[in-house]
Amino acid sequence: MNAPRTLGLTAVLALAAAASQAQTAHEQLVSLAQDIVYTTAAVQPMSATFLGIPGHDGELEAPSESFRAAHVQRLMEWRARLERIAAGFDAQTTLVDRDDAALLRARLARSLNELLEYQTDRKDYAQAARGIVAVVFNQFQHLPLPGEDGATAADLRRAWLDITRRLAGAPAYMTAAERLVTTPGHLYGVVGSRSLAGAPDFLQGALSAAAREQLGAHSREFAAFVRARDAALAALARTRAYIDAHLAAWPENYAIGREAYDRMLKEEQLLPFDARDVDRIAHDLLAHGWAEEAWVQHVARHRGVELGAASGGGLAPGGAALIDYYRECIGRLRNFVTEQDLVTVPAWLGTMQIVETPAFLQPVSPGASMNPPRLFSLSTTGYYYITPPKSLAEAAARLDMNEDFDRDRIESTAAHEALPGHFMQLSIARRHPDFVRRIAHDGVFAEGWAFYGEEMFVRLGLFGDDLDARLFVARWERVRGARAVVDPKLASGEWSYQQAAEFFATESGFTQQQAEAAVAGIATRPGYVIAYSVGRLQIENLLAEYLRRQGAAASLHDFHDRLLSYGTTPLAIVGPELLADLGQPASAVRAAANY
Repeated sequence: MNAPRTLGLTAVLALAAAASQAQTAHEQLVSLAQDIVYTTAAVQPMSATFLGIPGHDGELEAPSESFRAAHVQRLMEWRARLERIAAGFDAQTTLVDRDDAALLRARLARSLNELLEYQTDRKDYAQAARGIVAVVFNQFQHLPLPGEDGATAADLRRAWLDITRRLAGAPAYMTAAERLVTTPGHLYGVVGSRSLAGAPDFLQGALSAAAREQLGAHSREFAAFVRARDAALAALARTRAYIDAHLAAWPENYAIGREAYDRMLKEEQLLPFDARDVDRIAHDLLAHGWAEEAWVQHVARHRGVELGAASGGGLAPGGAALIDYYRECIGRLRNFVTEQDLVTVPAWLGTMQIVETPAFLQPVSPGASMNPPRLFSLSTTGYYYITPPKSLAEAAARLDMNEDFDRDRIESTAAHEALPGHFMQLSIARRHPDFVRRIAHDGVFAEGWAFYGEEMFVRLGLFGDDLDARLFVARWERVRGARAVVDPKLASGEWSYQQAAEFFATESGFTQQQAEAAVAGIATRPGYVIAYSVGRLQIENLLAEYLRRQGAAASLHDFHDRLLSYGTTPLAIVGPELLADLGQPASAVRAAANY
C-alpha cells in the first residue's frame, strides 16, 4: 500500500532536483533569497510591513517555543540549501555569484546567532511591546492617502482596519512573546521602560487624531479603533509596570563574550578585523578627533571668537520655521554636491519628509535619524527625524552634541542622513536588479559612507571657514571613536556598564546622562556602532587603491558613482568587485545597477 506513495515521492524529489540543476547558480541563489524574504514575511508579518510587502499589515505572529524552534529549523534548512548551491560552483562561477552566496551566508548566520547565541528575545522583556508601537507607527507613516500614488478611499479604510486589527491583537501577542523572555536583563529593561513611556504620546496623539479625521469621529470604524487602541495601551502599561517592578533584580546579561563578538565581525559583517583591530582603529579615530578640536580651539583663540553659533552659520529659526529650514539645507546640499562634481544625483531620487522624532523613539535615538523608502514599496519617500531643541540658544551655549542648533550643524547632519548619505545611498541600493543585493543592508557600509562624507564636506568648503562646523565634525569623530572603544569592551564583558559610561562621557563630550543612555544602547545592540569608524576606514583604503590604479583617470565623482553601484553590501565585497570593474566606464556600472 505504501510503495506507490514512496515511489511517487521519490519521483517528485528527483524532478525537483533536476529542476534545481537546470537553474543557473545565480537563479538558484535568487530563488533561495526570495524564499527567505517572502516566507519570513508570511510567518513574521511585522517584518513584511517594515519591508513594504503588502498583504500582511493586519496580522501578528503567535510567538511560542514551537514557533521559535520551527523558525530555527527553517534557517538551518536554508543554510543547508545554500551550501548545496555553493558546492556546485565551478571555474565558470562569477565573482558576483560567489559574493551573493557570501551575502546570504552572512544573513543566515546573523539570524541564527540572534536566536541561538545572543538570544535577545529571551533577554529583552520590552521587545514585543516596542515592536507593536514601531510597526503601527510605520503603518501610520505610510497611510495611503486618496489621490496620492493612485490610492483610493477604500485603500485608506483598509489600512485603518489593518492598524485596528494589529492593535486589537497586541495584548495576546505581547503576552505570548513575554513568555519567551526566560532570562530578562536589567539594561534591556531600563531601555525598554524609557521607550515605552513615550508610546501613549503617539497612540493617543498623532495616531488618534488622524483616525478621528479620516474615519469620522462617530463612525463604527473609529469606535473599533479606540477600543483596540485602549486595549493596546493597557497592555503596554502592564508591560512597563512589570519591567519597572522587576528590573532591579534582573542581572546584566548583555555581554556575548569575546569569541562570539569576533565571530560576529567575521561571519555576519564580513569584516577583516577582530576586536583588537577595532580597538586600535577606534583609538586612532579618537586621537584624531581630539587633535582636530585642539587645532580649532587654537584658531578660535587666535581670532578672538567664541565657538558656537556665533562662529558658525548663525542660529537656525525656531518653531514651525525649523522644518522649512531643514528642507532648505537639503536643497543647498544637493546644489553643493552637483557644483563640486562629487557624485551623480539620480533624477528619480524621491523626497524626504522631515518630522519630529516621536517620543517613544527619543530614548534610543536622541539626535537626528532617518528611515529610507521601504524596500518593496512603490513609494520613494523617506523620513528624516529631528528632535528640535527646547531652546536653540541654550543648545548653542552648551554646544550640545545631540541638538542641531545652527546652519552648519544642520547641514552636516543632513549630509549624513539625507544627501549624499543614507537616503540617497539606500534609495539607489533598493533599485538594484540583483535580488540578493537589493535585500542586503550592511550597516558598516551605510554608516561608513555617511561618516566619510562629513569630513569630506568640511575639506571641500561646504561651510566656508566656519569654525563651529570643524568643531562639530571633530567632536563627532570623538563620539564615533569612543563608541567603537566601548562596544567590544562591553560585548566581551571586559568593562562594566558604569565604567563604559564614564569613559564615554569623558571622551565624547556628552553629559553623564546622555553618555549613560548612549552606552545602554550600545550594550544592547553589540556590533553596530563600530560601523562608522571601520566603514570609513575601509572606504578610504579602497579610495587609495582606486587612485593608485586609475592614476590620471581617477576622480572623486567616478569613484563615488562606482562605490554606490554595488548595493549597500559589506565593503569586503564591494571593494574587489569595484576594482575588477575598473575596465568599464562608471556609466556602464551605474546602468547595470539601475542607478
